[in-house]
Amino acid sequence: MSRLDEILTFVEVVESGSLSKAAARMGIAKSAVSRRLRNLEDRLKAQLVVRSTAGLSLTDIGRTFHARAQQILTDLDQAELTVTDASAELFGTIRLTAPVTFTTLRLMPLLNEFAKHHPDLAFDLYLSDQVEDIVSEGFDLAIRLGQLDDSSLVARRLAPLTRIACAAPSYLARKGTPRHPEELVDHDGLVSSNVPESLYWSFRLEGGQFYRAKPISRLRANNAECIVEAAVAGLGIAAVPTFATDAALASGLLVPILSDYPLLSSGVHAVYRQNRHLSHRVRVLIDFLTEGLAAFP
Repeated sequence: MSRLDEILTFVEVVESGSLSKAAARMGIAKSAVSRRLRNLEDRLKAQLVVRSTAGLSLTDIGRTFHARAQQILTDLDQAELTVTDASAELFGTIRLTAPVTFTTLRLMPLLNEFAKHHPDLAFDLYLSDQVEDIVSEGFDLAIRLGQLDDSSLVARRLAPLTRIACAAPSYLARKGTPRHPEELVDHDGLVSSNVPESLYWSFRLEGGQFYRAKPISRLRANNAECIVEAAVAGLGIAAVPTFATDAALASGLLVPILSDYPLLSSGVHAVYRQNRHLSHRVRVLIDFLTEGLAAFP
């Protein structure tokens, strides 16, 4: 067992927060992780990690060693990049998590095209409409929609994210068409349960000010396609990203409303850990996605 393997294992244990998660991320047995950690502590003649029923915690010397170990791995990544950056060939695996609807409608065609250009590259794709912990789960990259929470992660904006207020003609015939965001208080709303800005719809008024509307919550869902289907069925007004409503709007199943008062826009972001140097294959993918998403209206 090399010293580098022991250091890498130690860093993975700290970042994931448990031996079992570190083992899963590294693709080895939990016993192997425990053995590497024990060998490292024996060789250094110092306790780095305190194990308890509450979980793992670092000792003072463990925190110091962790900071140095992270720097060692960053330096190693940068050294490898001097080679991989000089080559057009991409290889290895990219672990990526992204929202379900956005992936099926926008991201997957781009990933397929990217994979065709790089036959030695593999993808481990996990779709979820929840915000996954990319550090503990070992993802290289996450695609996030909407406003980002403050965190220690690095975010790069890939594209704007525009939402539109819309409803089925049957709903508008039954309930009337609102002419101002203030009228939404009397309308049924179809809202996202995992996008904070969907609970209160912020419309831009004349003069640049915003009005926060809160319609009656008729349906809450954590998936944009479900919200669009409910809107098409005439259950209420939706305010979801245009990538989810384009087809329904084009076919007339939904019609836009309040067009004079655009909804607050946000963005599509690529999010990754800042404590490790971004791999060449991930950087190339992010550049590709930025260019590809710009082609959509």
